[in-house]
Amino acid sequence: MDAINKKIAVVVLFIGVALSVLMLTTKLTEQPWFIFLFVLWVFVFCSCCYRLTPLFKTRNQVNDFIKRDAKHLVLFSLAGFFDKKSGPQWLAIKNIKHLSTRNNELLVHSYQQTQFSISLPASKVELDAFLQQILTNSERRSITFD
Repeated sequence: MDAINKKIAVVVLFIGVALSVLMLTTKLTEQPWFIFLFVLWVFVFCSCCYRLTPLFKTRNQVNDFIKRDAKHLVLFSLAGFFDKKSGPQWLAIKNIKHLSTRNNELLVHSYQQTQFSISLPASKVELDAFLQQILTNSERRSITFD
């Protein structure tokens, strides 16, 4: 997620540079639509920069995105500007066949040949440790981990 967020921030930065050059070399600042476009760019750029800060990671802990009740895992995914969450996806633990963790992503494969993917601001090590913590020993034996 960090690498993607950095690439997005660089692209948005170049768009801002282009807007600034247009602002300095033309009279587009007299046009209301251009001012709106520039304000929109500032908002998007602030969002990109915020996703790169440590504050973003501390506000978005793994336990906010993966919840557990008696028989289900409830998964939320990070989406949109700032800290917007999408979801939830309810998955019966007994139907989970395989869990695959990557940096900033959890892939869940079920016995019904369905696959769920959620995007999280956490490393592979953090995700693995959290999953080991919330699943019982018998559930860990029945689920394949990657």
